[in-house]
Order: sequence, then structure tokens, then C-alpha cells
Amino acid sequence: MTNKFLIFSIIFFSIMTPVCAQSSIETGEKYLKENQIKKAKKVFVEHQDNIKAIEYLGDIAGFEKRWDDAINYYEKLLETKPDSPKYNFKLGGAMGMKALEISKFKAALMIGDIKTYLNKAAELDKNHAEARRVLVELYMQLPAILGGGKDVAEKFKAELHNINKVDAHLAEAYIHKYEGNDKLMEDAIKNALQQALNNKKLVERNYQNYELGERAAALKIMPDASIYFLQEYAENYNYKDLKSPAWAHYHIAQVQARQNNQDKALSHINKALANKFNFPEAEKLKQQILEM
Repeated sequence: MTNKFLIFSIIFFSIMTPVCAQSSIETGEKYLKENQIKKAKKVFVEHQDNIKAIEYLGDIAGFEKRWDDAINYYEKLLETKPDSPKYNFKLGGAMGMKALEISKFKAALMIGDIKTYLNKAAELDKNHAEARRVLVELYMQLPAILGGGKDVAEKFKAELHNINKVDAHLAEAYIHKYEGNDKLMEDAIKNALQQALNNKKLVERNYQNYELGERAAALKIMPDASIYFLQEYAENYNYKDLKSPAWAHYHIAQVQARQNNQDKALSHINKALANKFNFPEAEKLKQQILEM
């Protein structure tokens, strides 16, 4: 009888453990959707033997700009699936973000790995728009001695036209901006905005909303479209996004102020200040709005 109970217990707990783990992961995912990052992180830390939990911890580390931690998590994922385009992209992206924050000498030492992971992501997934967007910017910035150049950037931009035309035009705008051609850059941004307005499905990532709205606000073009995309970004903001929603409200306030909509401008600048501490740009803009 004792042996039967022992066998039953082993079987029962071997079944229940992954079920309980899955339940906890789902709880963590629920917290993420509600932007309760700290609660989600606490759940995932308790399940670091779970692939999903490791990926979420890497994403959260990236959200918190803890690039070394993000890199460590993504390296663990890549050990389990070296041919995953998603994991290659995330590791290359985290390395790239770290490279932006360290000395040029240390960053140069990372370039080889960054290129390797991002290029592999693009090779493994012929429809990976994000990888190609990053590669366009990377190759435009890199000097020739490190393998950079416009020709490679143009190749990835051309591939984007067959994947996502919004991304393609945004990539084109980046190339023109880097070369100092403001007119062609503005034309490319207008094309991106028009494509996104004509087909909302092309805005596949929330951060695209911010890119579109911010660029339109900065160039002082298509104000209604700018406000629309920035509002979409703020409303759908989540742990995958790079900019605080405060910046979206700040740019909406800019656009509304230019249109002499003082009440709406003031409403959004107050939201910006409520979302972000130590925001001197917003403080300055609020003063200007109050003096309208």
C-alpha cells in the first residue's frame, strides 16, 4: 500500500509541477499585459527553468535598460534554439543597445557579434522586418573598415519593400537623414504615414506608431496623422516599447499648440509631466502653452 501511494505521488507531482508552472507563467503574462512589470518579474524569476519565463525576463531587462542582464537571458535562450530568428534578433538587439551606452572602443569590439546575430535573424526569417530595419541603421552608421556601407543598407531596405512598406519607407527616411537630404527624408516619412493610414495592418508593432507620430510632429507635417499615431502609441504602450508614453503626450501637445488648441495642448503636456519625472522639455513647453 505504501509503495502504491509513493508511485501515485510521484506521478501526480510530475504532472502537477509543469501545470502549476504554466499557471504561474500565465499569471505573469497577465501582469505584463496590465503593465505591472514588477509583479510579472517576480513571477518569472521563480521559474527560470522555463523558456518562456527566461524570454520575458530578458524582455523586462531590456525594458529596464539592464542590457547585460538581457544579454545573459537571451544567450541562454539561444543555447536551447540556436536557429531561432527571434532569439538571434533579441540578442543582437540587446548587444546593439548596450553598444550605444559604452565607449566607442568597447562598442567596436561588439560589432562583430551584433552583425552576426542580426544577420542570422534576417537570414533565418525572410519576413523579419525589425531585423532589417536595425541592419539598415547599423550599416549606415558603421565605417567601411568595420563592414559598413550604404550598399548593404540599401539591400535590406529593398527587401523591406516586399515585407512591410511602412518599415521600408521609415528605413529609407533614415538613410536620407543620415546623408543629410532633408527633402527626400520628408518625402519618405510622408509615404510611410500614408501607407500606414491606408492599411492599419502594416503597423505591426506599437513602436511604429511612435516613430510615425514623432517624425510627423518633428517635421511639422500631417498633424492629424501625427496625433492619431501618437495616441495609439500611448494607449497601447507596453513593456516592449522603447519610449515612455510621456514623450507621445509631449509631441501631441506640440502639435496641438501649433494649431492653437490650448486646452488640448495643456491636457497632453500635463499627462506628459504626470508620466515622467524630471522632464525639462515638457516644463518649458507647458510654460509656452500657458502664455498662448
